[in-house]
Amino acid sequence: MTRVIQLLGSKKFNYLELSEQIALKTGGLSVSTHLDESPFHIEDYEEGIVLSSYCLDRKINDMFDLWEDVLLHFNKQLNQYDRLKTLIKGQASAYANSVHESGHTFAVIHSASHYGPVDQMSESLYGLTQVNRLQEIARQENFDDIMKKLSQIADHVLTKSSLRCAFNGESNGLDTGMKRLETFLDRLPGSSTTKLQKIRHENAQLSLKNDFKTGKTKLPSKTHFEMPFDIFYAGQCYDSVPYSHDDYPRLSVLTKLMFNKFLLREIREIGGAYGGGAYLRGNLFSFFSYRDPHSIETLERFGQCIDYFANGKFNDKDVDEAKLGTFQKLDKPKSPGNQGMTQFLHGITDDMRQKNRDRIFACGKQDLIDVTQRYLVNKPYAATILGPDNPKFVTDGQFRQVKNVQMPSIGE
Repeated sequence: MTRVIQLLGSKKFNYLELSEQIALKTGGLSVSTHLDESPFHIEDYEEGIVLSSYCLDRKINDMFDLWEDVLLHFNKQLNQYDRLKTLIKGQASAYANSVHESGHTFAVIHSASHYGPVDQMSESLYGLTQVNRLQEIARQENFDDIMKKLSQIADHVLTKSSLRCAFNGESNGLDTGMKRLETFLDRLPGSSTTKLQKIRHENAQLSLKNDFKTGKTKLPSKTHFEMPFDIFYAGQCYDSVPYSHDDYPRLSVLTKLMFNKFLLREIREIGGAYGGGAYLRGNLFSFFSYRDPHSIETLERFGQCIDYFANGKFNDKDVDEAKLGTFQKLDKPKSPGNQGMTQFLHGITDDMRQKNRDRIFACGKQDLIDVTQRYLVNKPYAATILGPDNPKFVTDGQFRQVKNVQMPSIGE
């Protein structure tokens, strides 16, 4: 739905005219899926659709007019059968091609899906499962069922009762904007609520349908997806902690330190990969490599990296450099439109951010050794490799191999 909602046109304009109006009067109308893990509890999440746009003060009414024209009449635009078919096929092709462009991301998402329902949902929305699903839909001859489901989703989501809003602007435009926002909300279907709606994290185990696979799988788990590439993409994940945990900022520093001190040298300079590194993704600690000539050897280097830091083979200067790099990422300038959005979308307040900053500042060498030993040394993990067939996978004996006949052909 998010891929077609603003591309089908509206009641007043066909899709070409609508695109022109959006370009003339706004900085764009954006629609995207939203799946966010709680900063407090690993199994809690919020799912939804994010509508976002921006414009000049004098174009506020025009911007909301466009949103109303698109959203209030979305179901009626679904009768454009040929246009919908073209959009679906184009999106399926683009998503398949993105595997070759960002295979390391897909590898990490698949590895993460072994850790619980929220990460399994992420795989379903953004991972190889979604690539397959779009390919299957694009091959269909009849899109009546898809049109019906899109209509049902719109009826459920595009209501005033399901919305919470954030509005950023200069002081002289806020009054006009807020009044126009209220009018916009009044015109949406559904019943309104007088309560201030905040981020609503729900427990995944309780919220998901009975037919959705939930729970952790037996780890370690290794999977090789045979793809028509000449190179490999790898992702390896370990269970970690949520944002509010004391160890989260220490693990953040550790990812930067691992890249600076070990992974850049071993994965890229010696191993020959285009790139590689470590990062915190949700509640997981993840390693990755990008356009890598090696497969199993890279996973071995990830293990060597863990041993390297567990044994303290770094100094205080290395820690200071990693902390500076971490602060640089945290403190990068934000556009005016993004002010407050971290709290709005993720429930992370300025106080929480400051506490993490204080913990990063106080982080020392022994802290990094401790978290390496606590979360990574001899801990179960999930690993995924995307790439060509390799006899080493059979020799290793631990890989579940998924042949390319079970996956979409890239660009098909």
